[in-house]
Amino acid sequence: IDRARPRNHLSFGFGIHRCVGNRLAELQLKILWEEILKRFPVIEVMGEPTRVRSSFVRGYSHLQVRIPG
Repeated sequence: IDRARPRNHLSFGFGIHRCVGNRLAELQLKILWEEILKRFPVIEVMGEPTRVRSSFVRGYSHLQVRIPG
């Protein structure tokens, strides 16, 4: 993630309240995306994504993609 503070969010807690599974989850996502991109090197975003409207959760509720092939 190319942000100034990529780990400064609340999804796994912060500081002394950080989830002990945080690094495992990050590793699982890294491996998942590496394997997906090996099989499907081109993934196109189709249209604008729909963001989750929440002050607690940041993310997308809808993101349509196209995988040519």
